[in-house]
Amino acid sequence: MWDTPPYSASVVPVLWEPNHSTGERLVAIVAIKYDAPSTGNTSTHVAFDPNQLRAMIGAKRAASALGILEHVSGFLGRQLRGGVSFDNLQAPFEGFRIGKPTRVRGYSERQVVDSSIRMLSAFGTRETYNDAEEGSQRNSVPTSQFIRSLRTAFVRDDEQRRHRFNQRVRWPGSPEITIDYAHGPNLVQVTSLPQTPSHLIALQKEAESKMLELDVATSLLRQDEATASPYLLVNTGPMRQPVSMDAQRIATELLERLKFMSSQKNMSVIEAQNPEEGAGLLEDLRVQLGNVPVTVRRVSLSA
Repeated sequence: MWDTPPYSASVVPVLWEPNHSTGERLVAIVAIKYDAPSTGNTSTHVAFDPNQLRAMIGAKRAASALGILEHVSGFLGRQLRGGVSFDNLQAPFEGFRIGKPTRVRGYSERQVVDSSIRMLSAFGTRETYNDAEEGSQRNSVPTSQFIRSLRTAFVRDDEQRRHRFNQRVRWPGSPEITIDYAHGPNLVQVTSLPQTPSHLIALQKEAESKMLELDVATSLLRQDEATASPYLLVNTGPMRQPVSMDAQRIATELLERLKFMSSQKNMSVIEAQNPEEGAGLLEDLRVQLGNVPVTVRRVSLSA
């Protein structure tokens, strides 16, 4: 029988928002408070190594970013050593947020640190720190924030419009499907492009999962002889200010992949660089009677 690991600790992630325009948060630091084998020991650790940062945000920004992260880590470490609780930790700069604590065990302090970084960096931004409004946690952080801002820009003072968002539908014999925006024949799922290479897999899975839901919902509606016009609304904001050439390439390749896959399912891809532009695109989805195709007019709301 395996022995219980002797090291036990409470760990909180510190989330960092490298680019305010996308709202994407990364677990950049972990703060640890040990309960066993002795209480009172604390430590803080930067979750990235220099090579990871260079791949994520480019060589020019990586050196300064690493210096900032190390400063924040040391600042938080001094608070912990001074007896400050996790709830009262304060980061020295804007763009950092203290997450929720979790429990970690290990056979050494090194294992606790490694396990904390792996666990929180791999899953934290998607499962633990996504805002609770989308209770099913089906959206990534940038998509969740984009949808909230999109809804605010589109609804304005018309509360009836609010009910078009986050529509849950169910057909006999099928599981419930959530559609981000539905009005008349128009069904819209929202996704985002990655800001960094490390987020490609999660956002690609999100987009493909939503396309599958959209395809199933469209097929079921058409079986009932109803008109359905499916759209994938892509938040392309991360492409406006790419953190590196590699990030730009990955975002472009994913967008082209989504366009190709959508074309095979007779879906339309519409692109918005910000929530206000997305609201304008929703305005242009006119409800048509019968099987008249819907035309989406691209507009720029920046003027």
